Amino acid sequence: MSFDAPLETDLKKIYLMLGPACNLKCRHCYETDVPQPRLKKTIDRDVWHYLERMSADRVKRGDAPMQLTFWGGEPLLYWNLIREVVERMGDGAFSYWIMSNGVLLSDEMVDFINTHGMFYSVSCDGRDTAKVRGINILEDDDFCRRFMQINKRCVGVTTHAYNIDPHGLWQWIRSRVGPVHLHYQYTLECTFDMDPDLYAYDFAAFERNMRRCRMEFPVDWACGNTDTPARYFLKRGVTGVERLIARRRAGLPDEWYPECLPMRKDINVDILGFVHACHNRSSVIGRVKDSFETLLAACDAYIRRGIAAKPECDACDVKALCRHGCPLNPMSRGQRICCEAEKLYWHESVKTVNDARMLGLSYRQQKKCQ
Repeated sequence: MSFDAPLETDLKKIYLMLGPACNLKCRHCYETDVPQPRLKKTIDRDVWHYLERMSADRVKRGDAPMQLTFWGGEPLLYWNLIREVVERMGDGAFSYWIMSNGVLLSDEMVDFINTHGMFYSVSCDGRDTAKVRGINILEDDDFCRRFMQINKRCVGVTTHAYNIDPHGLWQWIRSRVGPVHLHYQYTLECTFDMDPDLYAYDFAAFERNMRRCRMEFPVDWACGNTDTPARYFLKRGVTGVERLIARRRAGLPDEWYPECLPMRKDINVDILGFVHACHNRSSVIGRVKDSFETLLAACDAYIRRGIAAKPECDACDVKALCRHGCPLNPMSRGQRICCEAEKLYWHESVKTVNDARMLGLSYRQQKKCQ
């Protein structure tokens, strides 16, 4: 696999964009300013043809199942479409994921999710989630009961000014739903005119928390302990730093495309048959029936235009790691503050890798305590 010269066979994930309709109004949502049309009840035939072709190709090659993530808005508003896709495509070529706010989760849905071995991720940012999302779903005992019955589950966390303590976050979530995988979006992207309180970071406290994670990470790393606050919080950073080191040692150029890897690892397809550069934005680059090469060229051109609109990133000392952040997100006052948090994250990630290497540890060759 080469993300510099990708092939369609390199794709590992399909985001099936069901639509932007949602039953919440989270203040930090990337789609807050996207109009909410009426719910669509059908999936375009070009999308079915694409899913069937990808399924047949993977089975023919003997590849592992491809991840198919149902994306909103709120995917559970489109539950009938989710059922239709899973029942029609079967469980062989795809592994299914749902990214949800949890409000509509029912016992019937839990049974269906478990029957088909689906992954279910609920969005919750910790104890103060209600300040940002309007509700805190993990304070709902009925939801927690249903959630803990799901065999493959995780909690998706967006880091903002209200939850900069990874240890407190980890402990509170475990107190509500027990041991569970955490998936972090590590620093906020200020995608529009967000309320300033969302990015009013206490940078001194943020740095202290980061330093604590940095001190703990090499020990967790050496012992093979993956279910720890430091491992969840710094995994993305350590992986990115190690990847950059490996590329430079191999004489490869720094990666310029965003970490989400559109048209390199992921493809974003809506139910009308349009392909997007981003699954959080209306960012059409073509139709799903277009050739992979055509879509890749259109996506790269779309991304490069976004990068060109952010010239101040060129002088940033973590540009090779954050890769201009989200190229579809214009620079703003709020985003500049978020960038400072992102820089701090990457600086501590570099120090973490340096500390680990002094102990003879490599993320790619993880050792365990005897």
